[in-house]
Amino acid sequence: MNRIGLKISCLVASVLIWVQVATTSVVEQSTTLPLRVVGLDEKLTLAGSQIPPQVDVVVRSNKLLLLTHRYFNRYIGEVRINFAGLEPGPSFSYPLAKSDVFTDLAVVGITPPVLLRLQIDNQVERRFPVELVTKNSLQPEFAFYEAPSVTPDSVLVSGPERFFTDDPVIRTVPVDLSGVSAWEESSVALVVPHGELELAEATVRAVLNVGRLEDRTLANIPVIPLVDAGRPEVGVSPPVADIMVRGVVDSVLALTKSRFLITVPVGSRDEGVYELSGQVDHPSWLTVIRLEPAEFQVIVGDPPREQPDEGTGIEGREQGASGE
Repeated sequence: MNRIGLKISCLVASVLIWVQVATTSVVEQSTTLPLRVVGLDEKLTLAGSQIPPQVDVVVRSNKLLLLTHRYFNRYIGEVRINFAGLEPGPSFSYPLAKSDVFTDLAVVGITPPVLLRLQIDNQVERRFPVELVTKNSLQPEFAFYEAPSVTPDSVLVSGPERFFTDDPVIRTVPVDLSGVSAWEESSVALVVPHGELELAEATVRAVLNVGRLEDRTLANIPVIPLVDAGRPEVGVSPPVADIMVRGVVDSVLALTKSRFLITVPVGSRDEGVYELSGQVDHPSWLTVIRLEPAEFQVIVGDPPREQPDEGTGIEGREQGASGE
């Protein structure tokens, strides 16, 4: 037992001697201190500047204090830059100096020398619409019930004013349409226009409402002549037409004739007989495959009728009979 006690006593004595020597020994040593900017107005930002998070500083102190800082992360100071009262402007260089080091230790210098490249800018926030970007196309037998949409349809963007572009749109990563064949909702990431800008939302919900295409023919839809005011009466033959359309199956089956308007542009034409093409006004999500007939006979006013050839009309036949 005496030997164990002797060993412990020697160990304690050694530690005490080492501590005494460490507290009285003054050394120079390079240590790493955090770099902090203070005094900058909250409406301003240094984002996009070259600011290291830490700086190597050579200090002079007792060995024990430096060891506790290195191994136990004990706070002994920081490098502090005060930008109070500064305004936005062009970029500038700022060499760190001993006076920027705030510590109770003796500062020998900053090694290696640090030259900061800084720019003070306005910190702004703007709300931009979100655009859904797609790639490839739907398969030929499919189409959208309605245009694709995203939620939310706009996003708040914040950051240095100089990094905002003239293109006021935030786009999504491309969504592949080639494999979509039904209603689909998914989370889509947004593309940040610049690394120094921040988006309030990282993703949006994209809705793709897709269905199979179907053809349908709607018959006997009235044909309306479009005539300028004050012009003679107009007749159209035939007065009705058939339309073959293509669209997403559920919507196509629910169609009624009232969703279509067939017109013939007559305008201010003089009296006469014309062959004019019809025009179809229809819902934008439909494709008109065929209009039957495609052209219509339009009679403007009361044009003179063509006289039959002599000897071939009724009068010619009557004259021939009386002559007999």
